[in-house]
Amino acid sequence: MDLYRYFHPQHNPRLKKVPVRLIELAELEQASTELKHALQRAQARTQSAPIGAIRDEHFSDLIIAADFIIESLSTLSKAHPGDSTETLLNMLEERRNAPGWENWASLLRQRLDLLSQFDNMGHLRDKSLYFQHAASDK
Repeated sequence: MDLYRYFHPQHNPRLKKVPVRLIELAELEQASTELKHALQRAQARTQSAPIGAIRDEHFSDLIIAADFIIESLSTLSKAHPGDSTETLLNMLEERRNAPGWENWASLLRQRLDLLSQFDNMGHLRDKSLYFQHAASDK
């Protein structure tokens, strides 16, 4: 994912007028989790092969900070009211030609198709709960 392109205001002017979306919070949480795992791997490598003044204990505070970020983003995701169908369709349009987003767009299209089927059957009354639950599955 090219998170920088989508979250940095200088690269994506829409950020100035559009509130943060639940899927974006979930993406940030996922990226934070991946960063934490990379830090843990670096810590393990440094433990078995220290280099210069860098020791494995130097990574401990960074991992604690990553845990804080992950928990904070999780709290924000739980507090978010959820993304509407219109919001998700707008996100599909924004990212449809962006390289590396093909799988993401395909998965979101499948969720929207499923939501449409539920709507046609009348089984899903609160769409925001569906998308909130879907984002928390990550």
